[in-house]
Amino acid sequence: MMLSKKLRVVNPEEAVMSIQSGDRVVIPLGCGEPHVILEAMVQQSDRLKGVEIVSGLLKNYIFLEQGLEDSFRFRTWHCSSSIAHLIGKTVHYMPIRQGDVSRLFGPDGVYPVDVAVVHVSPPDHHGFCSLGVSIGHALPAALGAKTVIALVNEQMPRVLGKSFMHVSQIDYIVNCSRSLVEFPTGTEKTGDAEIAIANYVADLIPDGAILQLGLGSIPTLITQRLAGKREIKIFGMGIDNIVDLVENGVIQPNKTTSEMSPVVACEFLGTQKLFNFIDNNPLIEGRALPDTINALITANLSKFISVQSAIEVDIYGQINVESIDKRIISGLGGSHDFLQGAYHAPEGKSIIAMTSTTAKGKKSRIVAEFSAGTAVAHPRHSVDYIVTEYGVARLRGKTLEERAEALINITHPDFREDLKLHIKNK
Repeated sequence: MMLSKKLRVVNPEEAVMSIQSGDRVVIPLGCGEPHVILEAMVQQSDRLKGVEIVSGLLKNYIFLEQGLEDSFRFRTWHCSSSIAHLIGKTVHYMPIRQGDVSRLFGPDGVYPVDVAVVHVSPPDHHGFCSLGVSIGHALPAALGAKTVIALVNEQMPRVLGKSFMHVSQIDYIVNCSRSLVEFPTGTEKTGDAEIAIANYVADLIPDGAILQLGLGSIPTLITQRLAGKREIKIFGMGIDNIVDLVENGVIQPNKTTSEMSPVVACEFLGTQKLFNFIDNNPLIEGRALPDTINALITANLSKFISVQSAIEVDIYGQINVESIDKRIISGLGGSHDFLQGAYHAPEGKSIIAMTSTTAKGKKSRIVAEFSAGTAVAHPRHSVDYIVTEYGVARLRGKTLEERAEALINITHPDFREDLKLHIKNK
């Protein structure tokens, strides 16, 4: 094994001593959360002041707990509801496409990185470590950072593909054997509405499709309704249900080695079931952010189908994915790149799937107009299919009047007359 002269195997506390007050520190997101390093950083909060931590969706935000305001702030492109109340305080939300992250935080970007923390598998006999469940922005950030700290975890799966760093590219190694953070999917309560949506979406997915799905109950239900489909591939993110799709023959091994791998992802969000499956699995190809969440890549994938969620849709097809009553609860993530790629891909489809009403049916999610200050994530000219439990509305090529009619037809019946009246009075 070839080692860098500067490589040091240290304990977590020693590794964190390389972080200085005012540094910008990038960490992996989701299941790649480097728990051991974050805990050591919090333990040194008296020493560290004004450290900016950068990442996307996390499960635990221990560095944002009360009393740590002077030590840490969080710059993110995905603001979960659990930290929304901290926006403008210790949370700095950027309404950016996830696909732009690598450039923004690269050496020549707006926010160059001082320290990159990666969470990796043990090195193989050639000295290469896989970034495992979270490759996305973490790998490009580490390759451009001044200092790299690697949490080498015996329990990190070794994901194949373009997911590797060599030990010679690492400054500090911290060894551990600790369970990864889990993101169970599809655990939310579901009912007839979610089941109907999943059925409609599954009908839009042909054999041979390259499918991009997010987190949540509806994507999970969709995968359960793909039985009987063949040669489906997954792109972008891996979730627990890809294991079932392989076992059921929906995802199949490549016919030729020249074809794209059956599962290509920059992030894997799931449980131990998923982690065990992706470890050293030749069906799985890990890639960094620029090679996945990139409309230039997905637009060239035949039958690329993107399934996204939304908070609201207006009567002409504009999409809100970020806020409720001006309060940020989510983020753009990869939705724009995936939607654009699917819109232009040969035989591609971009699908927005959502229930027609909010919880308990109090409000329609198809609205006449967005409230003042609502950000439009996807303009109406970019939107193709919208699906609710009441059916499918295809908007591509439709006039304003035809769009409104199609969307009213899939609105909850209790709200249709109000929408019709709004159109009549305009």
